[in-house]
Amino acid sequence: MLALAGLLALSVGTAGAYFTDQASVPDNVIRAGTVEISTVPTSSALSEEGIAPGTSYSKQLTISNRGSLDADCVVTASKKAGYTDFFEALTCSVAHGDHEVYKGPLAALRTAPVRVAAGSSTVVRFSYSLQATVDDGLAGDYVKLTLYVDAEQTR
Repeated sequence: MLALAGLLALSVGTAGAYFTDQASVPDNVIRAGTVEISTVPTSSALSEEGIAPGTSYSKQLTISNRGSLDADCVVTASKKAGYTDFFEALTCSVAHGDHEVYKGPLAALRTAPVRVAAGSSTVVRFSYSLQATVDDGLAGDYVKLTLYVDAEQTR
């Protein structure tokens, strides 16, 4: 009993009022950013009729990023139809500004990353040709290909 009275006395001595308050900060929203690319033209960017060996052709592709994050874009090509020998005889160089981001066979196209800032556009320029040394066996051949622009958030 004496121990209980001692504990009661201690608790009365340590009990007291402390003033407190709280502030609230409502409506916090955290949203992930986006990478949203598109191209102009949307099709037939490299189409050309009657290509001649050794003659260079130039086209451009505008890449836009309507997302909220900067993106690094890589352009590749894939044959969908046509003649493999003809596809492999095409050479290509791709430039972004003053920098060459690819040079080699069109069949192996894979550019270095091209930065496209959020809410902006950039232009890549293609220069391509049929090798001057091809033989008559490729006359009239064709290739149908798809260009892919793969974008990844800039790190």
